[in-house]
Amino acid sequence: MPQNPWLITDTFQLVQTIERIKPPASYLVDTWFPNQITSTLTNGYIAVEYRKEGRLLAPFISKGGRGVNVNRGGSRINLYKAPLAGARRVIGLGDIELRQFGELPVFSTMTAEQRAAKMQADDLTDLRRMIKNTQSKMAADILQFGKTTIRGYADDGVTIETDEIKFDWNGKVNASSDWANPTADIYGDIKAVSERIQEDSGFIPTLMLCGKNVEKKLLNNETIFKWLSIPNRENLSMATFSPHYTSPQARFIGHISALNLEIISYAETYTDNITGKVKPFLHPDVAIIGVPGIGRQLYGSVAYMNQAGAWQTIVAREVPVYHADYNAQQSSLTIFSRFLLVPETMADWAVINTAGNSSSDDAETITDEDLDPLFGG
Repeated sequence: MPQNPWLITDTFQLVQTIERIKPPASYLVDTWFPNQITSTLTNGYIAVEYRKEGRLLAPFISKGGRGVNVNRGGSRINLYKAPLAGARRVIGLGDIELRQFGELPVFSTMTAEQRAAKMQADDLTDLRRMIKNTQSKMAADILQFGKTTIRGYADDGVTIETDEIKFDWNGKVNASSDWANPTADIYGDIKAVSERIQEDSGFIPTLMLCGKNVEKKLLNNETIFKWLSIPNRENLSMATFSPHYTSPQARFIGHISALNLEIISYAETYTDNITGKVKPFLHPDVAIIGVPGIGRQLYGSVAYMNQAGAWQTIVAREVPVYHADYNAQQSSLTIFSRFLLVPETMADWAVINTAGNSSSDDAETITDEDLDPLFGG
């Protein structure tokens, strides 16, 4: 056991500790992929089953007749090698000999052990937040493209490898015209997508999540402005707008009561760990319409080598691994997480390119290049 009881080095204890701590909040993940499921497979693979709901009619039968057999809706099962995310922080002798943030510069009474314990606690918080940010990026990609691209480092820490996980989804729609045009039929575009989702899934979409440019387009639209300018609003209450921040990540814009649709603007950003550039999770010109809670968070097993040099496997959402190098006089804390976000059905959401595509004859087609300039395409 370490001399400092606050410096936890055992992986099982660390896993039990963070399982009790509420994970960092993520609007994208918590809203669209709220259910957490841990896979029982110990080889890192996750079995994913999803379906497209149908809306079949019950057949009529003649008087005295028996029921008519009908086919059950089919589903697809795919086996994915869940990507492994890992973030590490190192504590060296030089780190614990220096004053820490918030520590008195001269009259400090903290020992090296106490500094190391505090640094490990801070690192644990930061590393968990990084894992959650990676999940948010995956959620944003799935919602916009129906797939997620994994760009990670190979074992040498330099070579970048790319892989792709793609779902059978076709919900990309171009607006009839650029919503920046005050005369654009914004309500018509939203209503068409909302009705399409209702017809395909059997559920009414209740949320429209927008990039940062969409709010201005909505408030400058002539039709929406006329609705809000009616002298007696009780005669026609199609929509209400009251923009205000509800959290650092989300901004409430308004509610289209005619479609039972809440409008939220999401402008959160992240720093790409490969390019170093700051990018938004959502493209500024997209509007995602769907049913909240469309999917799940699936977690696979993580294999690691413990301090004694033996290999172990743990199935958990996050697996912190502590390692001490006595020769180098430094320790490291790494958090591994093997996760995959999975939609339940493919008809519960769609994404509108609000910039439109007037040069295209196919209003249902939108290429990744239209949405990808900020996502490393």
